[in-house]
Amino acid sequence: MKLPSAIKYLLVFFLLAGMGCEEAILDPTFTIGKEATFRINQLYTSSDGQYTFQINEIGDSRCPLDAQCDWQGEVTLKGEWTANNNNSAVELHTVLKNMDKQPDGFTIQIVDAKPYPKVGTESKHEDLVVTLLLNKIP
Repeated sequence: MKLPSAIKYLLVFFLLAGMGCEEAILDPTFTIGKEATFRINQLYTSSDGQYTFQINEIGDSRCPLDAQCDWQGEVTLKGEWTANNNNSAVELHTVLKNMDKQPDGFTIQIVDAKPYPKVGTESKHEDLVVTLLLNKIP
């Protein structure tokens, strides 16, 4: 079956328009031992279905690009980890690691947070995508 040229061009247009959208759809699952991306106020489930994780608060005090700061700042987050129907509070810091609260038997590390702050640009916590590495302690 042949498609008229106009329909082909429309299909290509919609495909390219969809690829140009800024909003990235993140996978609602994560795998223990691998990096995964997370957003605030979304529930994520481990690939084996045994654990869930949700970020409830994000703080981003990193020094913006092209700014001069006395302190480099950091990304912090607070969330909730569920394992075997037991919830535990999680608090993570990129710099002040001694303030971290980890779930029993696991470590969670902030690997990255995007976008990086820029001078003169206001960012919302909902726009932040945080990359985490979740590991089980042997």
